[in-house]
Amino acid sequence: MSKCCKGKCWCKFLPHNWLCLKGLYFVFVTLFYIAFVFAIYTAIQILTFPMISGKEMWITLGVVEAQILGTALGLLTVAKILKVLAKIKHAVAPCCCHEEKAKEEKKEAK
Repeated sequence: MSKCCKGKCWCKFLPHNWLCLKGLYFVFVTLFYIAFVFAIYTAIQILTFPMISGKEMWITLGVVEAQILGTALGLLTVAKILKVLAKIKHAVAPCCCHEEKAKEEKKEAK
């Protein structure tokens, strides 16, 4: 769990507090690549399936690939939004963990 969320409410148990924005960014990027590889795998399976040919094959391929690649695009969009939010959060309100560590080091040095 993130060191930055020290609230004593139930919110610390929600998933967005487990990884912070940077961790969620990597989760969504990983899901994007999984969806992209799945789209390639599905295209190969549809093109090599012997029972579908001609117009039906191309319609099936178009519909299935549009759905999978649309999902992949949505995952990538969420990942990019999370990356921008992490940059904005860092610029506007830097994490207080570093300040606390610096104060502890000052106290130990004295």
